[in-house]
Amino acid sequence: MLFSLVFSTLIDIIMNVQITHNTAKNGIEMLFSKPIENELLLFLEKLGFKHAFNNKLKWYADFHPPYVKFANSLESNTDWKSIPLHTSFEPTYDNADNLKFCITEINVKKDDTVIMGEYLIFENYKRVATIIAERFAKETFGHYVDSIVILPRNYKTRAQRLLRKNKVIEVDEKGSFVPFQLSDSLSEIAEEVSKNRVSINLENVSINNEASKFVASGILENETDFQKLLLLEVIDKLASIEIDTNGNCKDIIQNLTTEIEEASAIGIDSIRREKISQIIRLYKDWFNDLDSSCKTSVAITMRPLLNIMNEKLSFNSCAVSLHFETHKIQNVLVPIYVQEVFHNGMIPKEQIATLKPKFPYLFETNNLTFDKLSAFQLFELSQLEDHIENGINISRIRLNNYWQDNSSKIFKEIDYPIDKQYPYVSLSHGYIHVYTLEEILVKDNKLCNWLHLLQNYRPIADLSFGIDIINKKINKLSEQLTELKKGESLINMPYQENVSERKAIEKDIASLFSSKQVIERFIEQSLTKQLHEDNFVDSDNEYAKLDVPEFNRDSFVAGISLIYSKHKKPTEAQIEDFSKKFHVLNDEVLQESIELSAIAFFRNGYNHLREEFLVGAMSHFWRNLQYERSFASDKEQYEHSHILPLPIAMMIGKYIQSSKITSIYDPTAGSGHLLVGLETKKVHANEVSELKRTSLDFLRFKNITSYNPLEPTPKEMHKSFDAVICNPPNMISNITTNQKDDIIDKYIENKHFLNHYLRQKAYIIALALLNLKNDGKAVIVLDGHIIFDEEGRIKYYRGFLNWLYKYYCVRDIINLDSFILSKDTTKTQKKMLVLIEGRKENPRYDTPTKENQPHLANVVGSLDKLWERFKTNQIPMIDIIIKQLKIANKQYEK
Repeated sequence: MLFSLVFSTLIDIIMNVQITHNTAKNGIEMLFSKPIENELLLFLEKLGFKHAFNNKLKWYADFHPPYVKFANSLESNTDWKSIPLHTSFEPTYDNADNLKFCITEINVKKDDTVIMGEYLIFENYKRVATIIAERFAKETFGHYVDSIVILPRNYKTRAQRLLRKNKVIEVDEKGSFVPFQLSDSLSEIAEEVSKNRVSINLENVSINNEASKFVASGILENETDFQKLLLLEVIDKLASIEIDTNGNCKDIIQNLTTEIEEASAIGIDSIRREKISQIIRLYKDWFNDLDSSCKTSVAITMRPLLNIMNEKLSFNSCAVSLHFETHKIQNVLVPIYVQEVFHNGMIPKEQIATLKPKFPYLFETNNLTFDKLSAFQLFELSQLEDHIENGINISRIRLNNYWQDNSSKIFKEIDYPIDKQYPYVSLSHGYIHVYTLEEILVKDNKLCNWLHLLQNYRPIADLSFGIDIINKKINKLSEQLTELKKGESLINMPYQENVSERKAIEKDIASLFSSKQVIERFIEQSLTKQLHEDNFVDSDNEYAKLDVPEFNRDSFVAGISLIYSKHKKPTEAQIEDFSKKFHVLNDEVLQESIELSAIAFFRNGYNHLREEFLVGAMSHFWRNLQYERSFASDKEQYEHSHILPLPIAMMIGKYIQSSKITSIYDPTAGSGHLLVGLETKKVHANEVSELKRTSLDFLRFKNITSYNPLEPTPKEMHKSFDAVICNPPNMISNITTNQKDDIIDKYIENKHFLNHYLRQKAYIIALALLNLKNDGKAVIVLDGHIIFDEEGRIKYYRGFLNWLYKYYCVRDIINLDSFILSKDTTKTQKKMLVLIEGRKENPRYDTPTKENQPHLANVVGSLDKLWERFKTNQIPMIDIIIKQLKIANKQYEK
């Protein structure tokens, strides 16, 4: 065995490959003297070797026992196909406890009967374990092999059970598999294969599977199987990430892992690709629910799956919190495909050497090749304090100039704001030092100003939240300053120290106010620009035509939004001033415009806010900032009393919204309150009021109609929507009782039972649900709460709910307390949200009772608890239960 950094010329001539132990990178390197055959190249990739960035003859891998043994055997063996692969660890319970294993499921098919065998391999590199399992299966079961699956390393109990049964695949020193006792049915097949082995051409051993065939090297011929290998690698990496996570993030990763495991077990390419597409849709839906600590790790792990399906996320940066030894910085943007180690800015030269094994591409580039790196890799490279001293032949000035010349293009690729006035926060001081991009680039007249920016600053993710953070810091420091000016601090602290401490705090407070002004100036600049563009309303749209064209609705809304953006509540004087300035027609239009301003700002400001800040920020806006419309009469107030607060509407939108949902119908859309959390292009908004339709058009809803919600929609709309949301208003019926009965008889199931029970709101809901697809989602709003009578039955709305539970899959009913429905504590309101997940294939009565679902009578009294209830209902409970039952059944059969 030879590990040396320098080989003699004689050896170089004799050998086809040089093997080097790179101690700096703790890796094994192979340098071939000439291009290698394609079959060996594929095998090396499958095994886990990678070729160098700028040298296709140079291959490297971790300094891992199977790689080391294979490389050294390759150096001295001309027949690489005969080189055995050995496992890294001994078959012991300690190694099982420490996850030093993989489990493989090998399915053998004979006479249309599939027999599954489960085996343990004491190898923690999944690529190595995969090839060992394939070679074992081919040698033992030959052409009867149907499929092979490598499971993640988190099945510790299962591994211990297999070890007790001695179901362990081992390779001895000679490269032969160590025999162990198979089940009777598998033993018969193995004996048959062993007897006929002489007549089998090993280079054409086939798996009884349409998806793939083996060749002698253990490489799978069909590309699908390389795809499977990729899936298994993604599973392994997700399992590693999961170890360091908890809560919701852990649940999401576990669900993703389960879905990908199912995909890896599918042998037919078209079906597998369909499953991967479904996984990607789930991943996109769940991404924003991940904790900031694992977002980029999961994104980098999942990226290969997106690539093979030609899919992309709609963003290339995400909001995270950065942790330092002395402080923490919330709400900053980092590029999504940049490894976490590069998030916190400049990496000192003494730490750079530790990065070499994990990021070889950064250390193999030079002045002539660094422009070939991706935008994300270039961002990583730019975080290194020194290049030349660490063996990277790159000039800092040249790298800085490249950023300067290509900043617009690269910033666009990594989703970084390039506006010169955009606020960036200092990594060393946090929000105490916030500057514009322009200020940073000219600050101190630095030679490498772009590298200085990249190593020391990050853009603020959500500007409104940034102001919130600064306000909290100012309040906290102000309290500390007050304490220093009175009481025990004056007695227990030396005077000079007290004065020094006070000056430091006063300086920080002044800096925070300055930082806040930087953010507010940018927001004001953006909204002022919006005010003058006057491009909110499309004059060609029939609903945009107002009676008096002088009314400038978009300017009114932009003006109110500007006040909201400064975290202030509009005053009555400001409303009156805007009303005169922008020629508001009458009080009805004024009140509608006030409502519209809140909806527009709320939708733009809170729709993409991170989950950990979402509920608190929405609640603060609703309770402290939102200007409430006034009503000319009690009748008018009654007609609007059904409207839900914007935070609840946003939660409904986030519950409904997903990549699978492409069409949403609201039969009584009003001004768009309930649609605030939904994509406008997906929504069909129906509203009878012409004034409210102008609001919907202003909000850019593409499909706006004016059907009567008391009559059925056109037949082509029936069962055509992925989702329906419905919060019927308090409206006067414009159809007769006989007309209503005729409609029920014609369009609604169980008509005779329902005629007596259907109140007007329930009637509107029943008609709205005609438009829901059989597997669609719905959220409907009813007055009142679920209350059980003395017999444990639902007391109110019983007839309608009996009908609803018979024909629809009701997921949950959530009672809402007055506290989260109204800011007026003197008023009592009761509402409930009914969550529906599709129609029942076989209608049956299963209305809940107090005995089987007592929780339905619980009342949700806070927005935080309501959000948790929605998140609980997003989990595919039935699917999970079915999977658990299948797993349990499989284990029972064993």
